Amino acid sequence: MFDLFRSREKSVRYLLGALLTLVALSMVITLVPGYGGGWGGGGKSGDPNVLAEIGDQKVTAQDVRQFMARERSAIQKGMEQFYVPLAVQQMVAQRAVAYQAGRMGMKVSDEDLANTVRSILPQLFENGKFVGNEAYAAFLAQQNFTIQQFEENVRTAALETRLETLALEGTVVTPGDIEGEYKHRHDKIKIAYFGIGPELFKGKVNVTPEEVKAFYDKNRTLYQSPERRSYLIFPVDEATIAAGIKVDDATLQKLYTQNQESFRTPERVKASHILLKTTDKSPAEVAAIQKKAEDLLKQIKGGANFAELAKKNSEDNAPGASAAKGGELGWVVRGQMVAEFEKATFSTPAGTVSGLIKTEYGFHIIKVDAHESAHLRTFAEVRDEIAREATRAMVFDKMQNLADQLRAALIKSPAEAEKLAAANGITPVRAERVGPGDPIQEIGINPQFADAAAGLAKNGVTPVIQVGQNKLAVAQVSDIFPAHPAEFADVQAQVRDALLGQKAQDAMQNAVKDATAKLKSVNGDLAALAKQFGADLKTSELVNRDAAITGLGSASTVGEGYTRNVGEVFGPVPTPNGTFYCKVLEKEAADLTAIIANRAALIQELKSRRANERRELFGDGVVQALIKQKKVKIYDDNIKKLVASYGG
Repeated sequence: MFDLFRSREKSVRYLLGALLTLVALSMVITLVPGYGGGWGGGGKSGDPNVLAEIGDQKVTAQDVRQFMARERSAIQKGMEQFYVPLAVQQMVAQRAVAYQAGRMGMKVSDEDLANTVRSILPQLFENGKFVGNEAYAAFLAQQNFTIQQFEENVRTAALETRLETLALEGTVVTPGDIEGEYKHRHDKIKIAYFGIGPELFKGKVNVTPEEVKAFYDKNRTLYQSPERRSYLIFPVDEATIAAGIKVDDATLQKLYTQNQESFRTPERVKASHILLKTTDKSPAEVAAIQKKAEDLLKQIKGGANFAELAKKNSEDNAPGASAAKGGELGWVVRGQMVAEFEKATFSTPAGTVSGLIKTEYGFHIIKVDAHESAHLRTFAEVRDEIAREATRAMVFDKMQNLADQLRAALIKSPAEAEKLAAANGITPVRAERVGPGDPIQEIGINPQFADAAAGLAKNGVTPVIQVGQNKLAVAQVSDIFPAHPAEFADVQAQVRDALLGQKAQDAMQNAVKDATAKLKSVNGDLAALAKQFGADLKTSELVNRDAAITGLGSASTVGEGYTRNVGEVFGPVPTPNGTFYCKVLEKEAADLTAIIANRAALIQELKSRRANERRELFGDGVVQALIKQKKVKIYDDNIKKLVASYGG
């Protein structure tokens, strides 16, 4: 029901995140040279909100904030400052490729556009016929897009794809490539291994308060307090509004009269049954089942409890079916049952039990508890139902109207909005110093709110936001606290942990140097080397490169082992889990006779991989060329400021 509530103001959004999937593009952040000068940026923009310009298009801080807000669930907390420049690079690369396609005369005709929209939004073409602009606009409005915005992004994506396709044609895969790839995937090894990681040293290093303070002073710029915002929030919830709405009997009677058809009840029967199934049974088995059914019917006619017999004997026993409920079917109407069952149910008098009824499913015994003719339910019967629906409809209308009025008042002044709220029983709340990803009072963690509030200046007002299933909210940014270096007292524990980690890392690196120097002198005795460093020697299964090795990670990490002979040791192998040393215990070569069955798939995957590699280089090359032509401008200072706002 609350899907009907949508903000009446639409934020301008580039087609990133969820809607990008509609145009068959993935917003995969790819590390390409750029941020910090790799693209030759460094210019200054008169507008600090502009991060880059591509022709007459701009990539703004608001674009990136909206993207980060949408993707917050996929981005590890604390890693935002690393994703921001990568998101900027991806946005610039996509727009640059589309811009270059346009300069080369590539166009997307209206017919091409219509065909693309048809392919990605087939639900708008019922039985091949377009549902109309109203439904089209309503669908896009759910994503906060207008038709024009959406179609401009579809055109951009299509141009980008065409130019990339032209540049990437001619990828060749040789028989040697196929064999090499198959071996790479299916060769197997078994290794003994041990790792040297920081955890081996964390309990062996200590720091003094003086060292912690000195470390903070030396690395002060690493400890940033992110931008924080305070909000004045006006929650409009269903319960509060409903409490002030009363619908009189005259209105209810009028609604009843206007909607009588919806209160008509068809002929119906309240019944229970016992089913003994005969499907897939032999004639002899069917005869035995019939005899059992006749015996049950005889017991019921003799006064046995129908519900108890149903629970013990009925085979209508799927989850939620009637057997567990004593055979109860509830109220049934014509058309719900197979013909034989329906005929018996509607012809058996209320308060009696049918004879034995045979259907395609088996033998049934039917008990009819009540039989009602088709009739119009009286006003008294449905009054409470009408009142609930009428109240709910009025609540929804009043909620939306009141939320819109609060927003309009809030734009004028907080005092005016608070006066309106008080008159309607709404209590505004203040959320102070909210940081990125923090839950907000009355809002919680709400990407739509974060998205709407991200680009607002102080005193800016959000659109009306839907919160959960029964609440709307509108908020004003009451204060903004810029990102700034954190005070030592605020981050002392964090600094101490970082220093302990660094000392453990230094101790680990010294141990790695020592182990590497000793590796060749142990004559393959990896167990003895592991013991010297207090590490556990483990043994893997026989694995290919795609498998995982306990404690080490992907077997591809120890790719060197696939080229070594049995008995050879190798290392160091750096991984996120530590530095490892290994010994090849066993090898199993790939069965090359199976290549034929996998040849087509291997060719396709190799081509796709090479195309992706070339695509990254191609996109970067287009940006570099357009920078030289001054068609693309990157504003590193503005990007750095945006990154800093996510720091800490």
